[in-house]
Amino acid sequence: MPETTTCNLCPTPDTLGPHSEKTRIRSNVRRFSKERFPVWRCRSCGSIHSQKEVDLNHYYKDYPFHNQKLVVFLKMAYGTNLRRLTRSGLQRHHTILDYGCGSGLMVQYFKERGYRNATGFDAFSDKFNDPSTLEKTYDCLFAQDLVEHVHEPLEQLREFDRLTKPGGIIAIGTPNASGIDLQDAEEYVHNLHQPFHTHIFSKSALIRAGEDLGWSTDQFYIMQYNNTPFPFVNVRYGQHYGKCYDNMVDLAFENLKPSFRLISPKALFWALFGYFFCPEGDMLAIFRKPIR
Repeated sequence: MPETTTCNLCPTPDTLGPHSEKTRIRSNVRRFSKERFPVWRCRSCGSIHSQKEVDLNHYYKDYPFHNQKLVVFLKMAYGTNLRRLTRSGLQRHHTILDYGCGSGLMVQYFKERGYRNATGFDAFSDKFNDPSTLEKTYDCLFAQDLVEHVHEPLEQLREFDRLTKPGGIIAIGTPNASGIDLQDAEEYVHNLHQPFHTHIFSKSALIRAGEDLGWSTDQFYIMQYNNTPFPFVNVRYGQHYGKCYDNMVDLAFENLKPSFRLISPKALFWALFGYFFCPEGDMLAIFRKPIR
């Protein structure tokens, strides 16, 4: 099986060696929870890489996120990203491409909120894999939780540049390697999300990659989009909920499981105040493509 031993996210790449920061972490998908995957950090840019390249087609079969539905809690989270995009100038008449849209829930949400020119593309979706979608350019390209899944993220950014109109918005939401402590990897098992996250940018590496393409950084958010001020709808409470059971991502797509631990003083604290204690394991960078 091929291995990734050289960083492909920075101009002065580090190579995996005996002094590299590294660990082995389980998968957070229940079907693969007994498997362990080696990950390591580039000492040059701080990004994190999966060491072994695996057959992702095997792991994506029955992927839990394929069962996601546009429920009220997800709408709250999507609302965070939409507000961020509007702060950067997104308007209802703009053309929007949700690249890596999965089942298209964000596209559906855009349209429900009046953004009728929103469309999606996902190579693994029968509904959204029309190649003609990639023959156009867009006022806004939105990519949430995509670049960490591809084998060559910098090539993916160049594709984003090609698809975006001059002066357009490019928004990239992805885990933040700078906020992940590999010495306490179990605490970040969902950010690492092995073996699906193959390359995880650090904050500086992502900003530099955008600037190398001529983009300017319009906004940068270190808080996860699914961290909201609404009671129970925040990252800390979600983490607590997971730890009350098997701490697998599958729990997010299953019916609520009752437990006295969910109404303990600690649980109620996170439910009400967890928003203010969001970890820095995710980020959203909103870039502006120059008008040439």
